Amino acid sequence: MIPGLNNAEFARYGVMHRNTYINSPKLLDETYNLKRNHNIYFAGQITGVEGYVESISSGMVAAINAIRKYKGQEKKLFPKETVIGALADYISMPKEHFSPMNANFGILPELPEKIRDKQEKYSKMAKRSMEMIREKLL
Repeated sequence: MIPGLNNAEFARYGVMHRNTYINSPKLLDETYNLKRNHNIYFAGQITGVEGYVESISSGMVAAINAIRKYKGQEKKLFPKETVIGALADYISMPKEHFSPMNANFGILPELPEKIRDKQEKYSKMAKRSMEMIREKLL
């Protein structure tokens, strides 16, 4: 129905896009700071986080740590038990095949006990994350 597209072939609707991203595990630490030049921070999808909220979280971590560096303070790491910390850990840990990652419960460390009910499991993971934030960041 669209002129000029009568012979077009569509691979899959709505999913054919390509993000450009750096090899973060090789280049960045868990604060999105360049390993070889501590004055440069990266944030957003170029780091290998996928999505708007994930990009915002990477920018927040980078900004907090850039300000702390300017003030002569130590880096502030988000606990791996939080999605923010787990994403930062994911992009900075060496791996054979690096590809972008969304925020999801699968990147969080497992709970000490096995819980089959997903709603209960995710609720406990969220509670643990909040406890870690209060304990380590506030």
